[in-house]
Amino acid sequence: MNLERAYGTLLRLYPYDFKALFALDMLSSFEQESAERRRQSRLALQHFVVREFFGVLIGAGEEWIAKVTTDRWVRGRYLPDLRMMRPPGVRRELWFPRTCLKTTPASLPDEVIDRS
Repeated sequence: MNLERAYGTLLRLYPYDFKALFALDMLSSFEQESAERRRQSRLALQHFVVREFFGVLIGAGEEWIAKVTTDRWVRGRYLPDLRMMRPPGVRRELWFPRTCLKTTPASLPDEVIDRS
């Protein structure tokens, strides 16, 4: 298992919303810095990897603690759930059909409305 794959596996320890926003940037930074440390020396690479892996373990633990203990109304700790957000360009009526059916069924396309 190479270092980048191991680091990517460790990133799975973070809460979903944190991973969705930061995992790709964290992995990219790790890859760039590990390539730089490989050019320096083996000892520099080992020191960097140990420090980063422990940093991920501690950081993931801190994020979970913050997520569990912080009041839900504190926006800085609760990042948006990207699985629930409507994608750009998709009309609200198509993404949330149950909610919209109760209010304005006439405005929905025929393929969305069940007329049986």
